[in-house]
Amino acid sequence: MKKKVYLPCLKTVAITFLLWPLFLGSLFDGEAFAASKPDWVDGVSVQYPEASYLSGVGFGDNRQMAENSAYAALSRVFKSEVQSITVEEENFRQTEKEKKVGVDRKIDIRNQTKVSTKKVLEQVRIVERWVDPVSLVHYALAALDRSKAASSLRQKADAAEMEAKEWENRAEKSSGKIEKARALRKATAAAATAEGYEADLRVIEPARASLGGDLVRSGELQHQLSELLAQHFPVGVHIRGPHAPAVQDAILTGLHGKGFTSGLREEISIHGQIDFKETGPQDPKWHYVRWTAHLTLEEKESGKTFGSINRSGREGQLSPSEASQKALLALTTEVNETVGAILLKFIYGE
Repeated sequence: MKKKVYLPCLKTVAITFLLWPLFLGSLFDGEAFAASKPDWVDGVSVQYPEASYLSGVGFGDNRQMAENSAYAALSRVFKSEVQSITVEEENFRQTEKEKKVGVDRKIDIRNQTKVSTKKVLEQVRIVERWVDPVSLVHYALAALDRSKAASSLRQKADAAEMEAKEWENRAEKSSGKIEKARALRKATAAAATAEGYEADLRVIEPARASLGGDLVRSGELQHQLSELLAQHFPVGVHIRGPHAPAVQDAILTGLHGKGFTSGLREEISIHGQIDFKETGPQDPKWHYVRWTAHLTLEEKESGKTFGSINRSGREGQLSPSEASQKALLALTTEVNETVGAILLKFIYGE
């Protein structure tokens, strides 16, 4: 007796074939699984044109990797454009300085890029996904709507500008030196924030990429603050003990970096005693040095002591001289950071 062989009808085969891509698509969490790849995978997206969107394409072995890659790709595009505009602004300021116009302000390009990218990429969305049916590589398209992002940034820039003007007005009306310094500090920070938003806007809206106007505003405010510090808060440092000159230089260098100056006249006086002593435990290979630092910070005009520092520590190395140098580094680092923090809190309330 012959065994019967049943063959599926042509209609059943056709339906199964049509449903197969839908089944595969469900395996990839709803990602598009088209026979032909979207235009954005290898080129420019028609649906998300460059004139209206900043975009980035990413790929990976799974959906999450592809999305992360897309965010990273757009981030690199944005960083490149921010850095380009920031360098252009720096060159502009340098040119204006040579012409004796405005006040030069040095820009930390890396910090500007990092902050700007973080702010703007908060509005980025993954707008499309696709899986290659042959290689099973996942692709993702990240996009930033220029119009929506620009609207948000304009509101933030306007708010920061209003804040800067308000603090600038308070500084002009202030009679006390500390009150005036605090107002100028806040005005400078708000103005710098506004300029950062303006830089972001020039990336998102290239037509805005014109230099000049109020770009040096925060620099002018910082210049006013520096003059105020030089006039009313000159600093003197007086240290006694081993390596005293090195410790004094370290403290002054740190304070200069924060905008303070030193000279024959001083309104802020920093006095202190430091010491270094060899100490245990006894070890045939290692040598230890204990360091101590006792400092006070005083306002000369009022005679008020507004800060004191009492620190100590122990450092070890293979020789007495190396242990002593390591102890000196630890002491200067600790004292420098603490003195700066106390002085900033006294003047700015921070």
